[in-house]
Amino acid sequence: VRVLQTILRHHEISCEIINYNLPVTNPENFSEHLVKAIKALNVKIVGVSLYSQAIRSTMESLKIIKAQCPDIKVILGGPHPSESYLSLLGVSFVDYVCRGESEESFPELVKVILADSRPEPGKIPGVYFYQESERKIAGIPSNFIDLEKFDQHNLLRYHFSSDEIKQQRAFRGAHGMAGSTYWPIALVRGCPYDCTFCAAFQMSGKSLRYRDASAVVDDMEFYYQEYRAQHFSFIDDAFTQNYEYVIDLCEEILKRKLPVYWTTDNGIRYETLGSGKILEKLLRDRGFDSVDDLIRIMMRAGWRGTAIGVESGSERVRKDLVRKGGVQLTNSMILSNLKNLMKIAKEEGIYFYSNGFMMAGFPSLSLQNGKVIAAETRSEMDETKKFAIELRDNAAINLMSLAMVIPLPATDMWESLVIDQKLKILLRCFPKDHAEFAQVEKIQNDILARYSDRLEETRYNTEPEAEFWQGAYELSDGAQILIMQSYDAFNADSSHEIELDREDPKFLWDYRESTVGDFYGPLYMKFRMIKHVFHRSSSLHDVFAYLTLLGRKYDPGTKEMAGKTEVA
Repeated sequence: VRVLQTILRHHEISCEIINYNLPVTNPENFSEHLVKAIKALNVKIVGVSLYSQAIRSTMESLKIIKAQCPDIKVILGGPHPSESYLSLLGVSFVDYVCRGESEESFPELVKVILADSRPEPGKIPGVYFYQESERKIAGIPSNFIDLEKFDQHNLLRYHFSSDEIKQQRAFRGAHGMAGSTYWPIALVRGCPYDCTFCAAFQMSGKSLRYRDASAVVDDMEFYYQEYRAQHFSFIDDAFTQNYEYVIDLCEEILKRKLPVYWTTDNGIRYETLGSGKILEKLLRDRGFDSVDDLIRIMMRAGWRGTAIGVESGSERVRKDLVRKGGVQLTNSMILSNLKNLMKIAKEEGIYFYSNGFMMAGFPSLSLQNGKVIAAETRSEMDETKKFAIELRDNAAINLMSLAMVIPLPATDMWESLVIDQKLKILLRCFPKDHAEFAQVEKIQNDILARYSDRLEETRYNTEPEAEFWQGAYELSDGAQILIMQSYDAFNADSSHEIELDREDPKFLWDYRESTVGDFYGPLYMKFRMIKHVFHRSSSLHDVFAYLTLLGRKYDPGTKEMAGKTEVA
């Protein structure tokens, strides 16, 4: 959203951002707070970056906001609108949805709205809306942006006012960064892999597109000189897929002698820390003796931590249910690569963290060729628990995150379900005593009757789900939000309750609690976590921000503004 702000201002459109993830701007009732901001700043358009896990609270707040500020236009973008836009277009207070990369589509849409007009169907790729009179969805997919063109004008760079810097200063950081103020930077768009639980490709495609390494370091140097920023988080899904690029980036940082640190918190693939014919040839061509030399130059250029997508301790689960693709490694090979990474960090005399991403609760998976992969077993989940402890005890990782598997919209895991299973998930939270329950039930029964004799054909078929949402558009806004609240189960606290062909919810809950408890249970792990917070924090202020999440409330009425704000 900071990048979008830069682009809007480049088009001479004033724009302000309120980040409700920051403790300093996290009021008790953020809908009232946002209404106050809209009126104080004379906002005309509200754009919201939306995740599936926060959909009910967001939609209920937007309903309140639109009721009190009926003249504003509401535009939704981000992961959920990109992956499940059909679920959003029927509510009356959502005017438009931007799918995928929005650096071009969003500003074009804003210009049209500010000209008191409405976009023609399909005129702006990536922009979708519902034509109620025709009961038809208008919109075509967006194109992927030309990164070089945007970098030529520094449009992928974000800027902060002094007031915004004060807000950002209280942010506790992401993933392993703990209390440190971190600055997210995207270097690579796209991800070529096919993990069944991931729909990241919906945002930026599968082909890897790299920003120019010098342009990225220009941005880092700008943030350091302008804001004294030193900690950066590379948020890419496939940063280490091209080590030629990694080397160029690191050499550019070292050449400029920038005192910066960076982490790869979205994760890197464990096989890229090992060797192979392609990597070994590259290293020889660039004058490196081994992958160890490559890791060393990364650390000397500021690499201070990473997440590793281990996913499972079961090789069958990784190969057949996760289906990451690429080079398959055994547990012992993964352990060796991660141990070596931490060993090099110790030899370099730096504090380096490695966060192992683990998953459990994989359901059975029906492939498009008709083959069915059996669900993860209890013994395979036990392998994951044992492997996490083994990685910890061998100093291969010092953090671990365990997630219950979630069939996120647009993932292979979701698309592999028949429409009966999808509707059970979507309607699991809709109350039976609701005034529109009979109507909802009729929509569901009509869909199932239509496909009763060909349920298998509804796998990897978007039409039945689209027909369901088309019927749901006839419901009230409140009823549609209650259907959407099923997406709120897509979080760590209740994801185990999603009805899938796998172990029962109680077992999954107990498993997660015991695995996390056993991993972090030893007393030395408590000290390790405190040590981690201090290492990753720039000051005592950062430590307290992380440990207490305390911060002052931001009052939009005190913000110094010249003129009017058109987009928030």
